[in-house]
Amino acid sequence: MVLLVAAIPTIIIFGYQIYHTHAQNNSILQITTDKKTYQPGQTVAMTIKNNGNHPLVFSDSLLGLIIQNTKTGQKAGLLGSQVMSELKPNESKTIQWDQKDIDGKQVQPGAYNARTSTPASNYSSSAQPVAAGTTFVIQGNP
Repeated sequence: MVLLVAAIPTIIIFGYQIYHTHAQNNSILQITTDKKTYQPGQTVAMTIKNNGNHPLVFSDSLLGLIIQNTKTGQKAGLLGSQVMSELKPNESKTIQWDQKDIDGKQVQPGAYNARTSTPASNYSSSAQPVAAGTTFVIQGNP
């Protein structure tokens, strides 16, 4: 059984409370962004990495990625193929998001959580899903 324990410090950015997570080398699944703060319209690049010793299988081409506004619940307009995707040990995949919602419009400023997980029993030594997440901010227009 694998147990992941992380301390989650709280910080305030532009009036939003952020639970900032630092990726740890011993985490099986890791997700990071290329920076923590973006201007409206800037491309957000998220890298998902398998730090484990076994391949991880996801149910779509976006590796299960979900991006959601932490305050409003608004979700990103990411479209992926419903095809099984594998991430081999030490392999990573970068996914870019244009800050558009499902209607193709710029999302609201605020804090966003990007998270991913594998289906249950995917990882051979655990019956639980393997999950990871990170938080970033889209600033408001000046």
